[in-house]
Amino acid sequence: MSALRTQLRVIATLTIRDLQNLMRGYNYGFAWALLEPVIFIGLMRIARSAFKGLTPPDMPPNTFLILGIVPFYMYNSALGSAYQAISGPDTLLQFPRVTPIDIALGSALSDFCIYFALFLGFVGFFSIYERAWPPQNGLEVLLVFIALWIMGVGLGIVVGTAARVFPPIKQFISYYNLANRMLGGMLFVITMFPSSFWPYFTWNPILHCMEMLRDGWFVTYTSPVASPAYVIEWILGLFLLGLSLERFQRRVPYL
Repeated sequence: MSALRTQLRVIATLTIRDLQNLMRGYNYGFAWALLEPVIFIGLMRIARSAFKGLTPPDMPPNTFLILGIVPFYMYNSALGSAYQAISGPDTLLQFPRVTPIDIALGSALSDFCIYFALFLGFVGFFSIYERAWPPQNGLEVLLVFIALWIMGVGLGIVVGTAARVFPPIKQFISYYNLANRMLGGMLFVITMFPSSFWPYFTWNPILHCMEMLRDGWFVTYTSPVASPAYVIEWILGLFLLGLSLERFQRRVPYL
């Protein structure tokens, strides 16, 4: 039990270190973490104003976009942080208590703190402004936000470990993120498409999370496809695979 507490303190220290490093490079760190989703939300809002049929009529547009965009950016950031921590060497590994998993969790936790703060600020302000406050089920929204972060970390560990023996796999991340932008439910809900297309979308666990976020927030929306059990299965599978691969490759030198 004492060993677990020590390891948790190590992860907390690494998280604080990453947040402090981010603040030191404020102009290029925290500021960009704020501006990037804001710019994207603004562009999508302009596009949806021009094409009004792309916005669900029973959901306030700004709140609808924030519920998809900010959690999606958090997921991508956690994935990238975990991938970089696992795939490359770090001087912190010279300390006996520090492992690649600790560095990955610390880096991803700093991303979670930043995007969770942004999420609370944006969705709180715009939902009150658009009279979509309070959420129908705030606990569901919180749990899904955490589940997205966990999935990002799990996939980052899997891809990062694989990259140690096959570096070109890093291209997978950019292609995967592009596909998720289009098919992951960041900018739409499943009911905007004919039901005959639903089976092709629902293989993606990110879509289920986006559906549950909108379902948990809006009283006017009930997702016909969201499955918490499917998301949990993906989380368990990714972490089991990722931790198994990382343990297997501990003796593999970094390329």
